[in-house]
Order: sequence, then C-alpha cells, then structure tokens
Amino acid sequence: MRRFVLLTAVVASSVLAPSAAAKSNYCSPTGDYCTSTARVEGAVLIRLTTFSFSGSVRICVTDPKAKRACRIFLLRKRGSMWQLSVRWHRHFPNGGPGVYRVRFFKQSTQLGPVLDFRLR
Repeated sequence: MRRFVLLTAVVASSVLAPSAAAKSNYCSPTGDYCTSTARVEGAVLIRLTTFSFSGSVRICVTDPKAKRACRIFLLRKRGSMWQLSVRWHRHFPNGGPGVYRVRFFKQSTQLGPVLDFRLR
C-alpha cells in the first residue's frame, strides 16, 4: 500500500509539473498589486491587478533570443480593483520555443520581480 501511495504521488507531480511551469505570479508584500503569467485554455495571459494605482502600465517581454518588446496598456476598473489581462500572442512577437521573461512597469518603476512563461 505504501508503494502505491508513493507511486501515485510521483505520477501526480509529473503530470502537474508542466502546468506549474507555465505559470508565474507575484503579489507585493503590502498586497497593493499582483502580477502573473498563466496559460489558460492554451493562451498565455499576462495580468496585473491593483487597488492602489490606475492609469497605464508598461509590459516588456523578452523572448528566448533576448529580443525585448514593450507595450503600454491601460488598467480598467473592475469593481473596487484596477486590472489588465492581455493575451501575449496578440500583443508581442513570437520568438519561438523557450523561456520568455515578463516585466511590469508603472512609469519607470518595475513592479515586482521578473516573471516568466515557456513556449514549446
């Protein structure tokens, strides 16, 4: 029985690992904002949610070949929060398979650490 439970845990972790690798998120220590990248129904979404600021946010994505593209997006009011959610493939160039790095900026200040996602 013990071997079956261990084997089940190993199989479950190997099945779940690819989806965990395709997601990255961060929330500020004060909870003022959260950033994330996630694969939802096959599409990579880049998101930011905040209650402490509004206006525009610059998102920069660096592809596996180190080419960087930056775009400016407006936060939209949703209830008491300001949010944005963009589909990566609609706004940024596809640099092929590999790891993509995502940075969020409010004016010249980077919001949180660099996040990433992987294309196969």
